[in-house]
Amino acid sequence: MQLTEFPAPPVGAHAAGPAPARPRAIDSLVEGMALLRSPRRTVRTLVAESRLSIGVRLAGSASVWRDGAWAPLPRFTLTGLHCSSRTVCTEGGSVLALVHLHPAAAAMFGIDPERAAEGTWDLAGWWPASDLEALAQAMAQAPDDSTCVARLAHAVSDRLAAAEAPAPAIVEAVRRLREEAGGLRIATLAQALAMSVDTLERRFRATIGVSPKRFARAVRLRAAVLSYGAGMALTELAVGAGFYDQSHFIREMRLATGSTPQGLLRGQAIC
Repeated sequence: MQLTEFPAPPVGAHAAGPAPARPRAIDSLVEGMALLRSPRRTVRTLVAESRLSIGVRLAGSASVWRDGAWAPLPRFTLTGLHCSSRTVCTEGGSVLALVHLHPAAAAMFGIDPERAAEGTWDLAGWWPASDLEALAQAMAQAPDDSTCVARLAHAVSDRLAAAEAPAPAIVEAVRRLREEAGGLRIATLAQALAMSVDTLERRFRATIGVSPKRFARAVRLRAAVLSYGAGMALTELAVGAGFYDQSHFIREMRLATGSTPQGLLRGQAIC
């Protein structure tokens, strides 16, 4: 599997050339782009993700393990943030373009954030199918991978620009929880944002789809997965990712994935 990542387009950039800068509150919701090529059939486990993703499959197919069977994934997908894990099988020859978004973007596509969380949906439910087909054709005709994913990112940004921007306080809450790798106390966060814990939790769930505490757990798990290296001790990995100790890490990993860190990190293809 070959994953090529690209930075988000600069503010004001446009696939067809320079354009008036969109509001920074909108552009900053696009957090990155990627192109995933799978020369061979690959089964991998994805452990937690604090972003929303828009995907366009340009070739091949993929399925997700759900309720004891493989369920085909749509060609155009909206994948919500995940606090748990999921197993995906990608067939050989597949090409998937991705745009990663701030988790507050779910409501801007007209989908209930709580419904989006932990799921992968057919994007055609919130985006005209004819527009998606035209976008996929333009992406397939791009001269290079960078232009291909940029065309997707600009199309996504155009749709976001037509929606109401999320509350700055919740965007800031997400930033702080990520910056602290999920180690920030929710009471401390609420105080910093000049609101009560109850208000923060209510507004956060309404915008992001999960509670601040659950989101923080996803951030910690993701940090652990990304920092894991062959031969690394679990204690070192746990503390570095913001867990209290190894036991805390093991409990959280088992809760999210159904497996221990030893079984998951050392025995499977993960990302």
